[in-house]
Amino acid sequence: MAGLLRLDRVTAGFGPTVIIEEISLAIDQGSVLAVLGRNGVGKSTLMKTIAGHTRMHSGNITFDGREIGSLPSYYRARGGIGYVPQTRDIFRSLTVEENLLIAARPGHWNLERVYEMLPNLASRRSNGGHEISGGEQQMLSVGRALMGNPRLLLLDEPMEGLAPVIVEKLFEVFEMLRDTGNFGIIFVEQYVNLALNFASRTLVLDRGRVVYDGRSADLAVDAKKMAVYFGASGQGSSAGQGSG
Repeated sequence: MAGLLRLDRVTAGFGPTVIIEEISLAIDQGSVLAVLGRNGVGKSTLMKTIAGHTRMHSGNITFDGREIGSLPSYYRARGGIGYVPQTRDIFRSLTVEENLLIAARPGHWNLERVYEMLPNLASRRSNGGHEISGGEQQMLSVGRALMGNPRLLLLDEPMEGLAPVIVEKLFEVFEMLRDTGNFGIIFVEQYVNLALNFASRTLVLDRGRVVYDGRSADLAVDAKKMAVYFGASGQGSSAGQGSG
């Protein structure tokens, strides 16, 4: 089964340095995959590789039946891959609205719908990217990805460093997007229990390789695997404090 996205034995990194090795996965339209693991195991590198921001050493990436492993990132974005990076990467010199419009492509998601879903952005539409809070910057990064009308949404630790009230708002948005069934979603998150509850399937990485690929519910009740993969505490069962 081809699926929406398929990786076959992908090895990638930065320059000559290999970070992830022999990664294989597949995700269908409307499916949600959590990618978990301790710090430094290659989770963000995997997301960057799908988005086209690393060097692939071997393997194949297929999106919607087309091989995209050799294509630059902007072609992947135009083709339907929306990427919310850990670093947000908004244009700080542009206004909120300009940040959204610069990514716009025809489809369901437009300014009106993004503002309706993220009203904080509507009230700050004329503010520069440097004039809004960290939480609003993260919302802007999500809104910008949606403006491209993607079929696959890559969310790389979208809750990191945010205040609990912002985490709650963003998570409600992600649940709504998941429940529409219009997206494939790959979700990297440091809070394991949150991710396991959000995604039906989980991929666990260790030292750049897949050590678990299966149902989130099965992993959640396997105390031995949880301890091995994430430590005795499960590596954070709820969101920690941060700045909004």
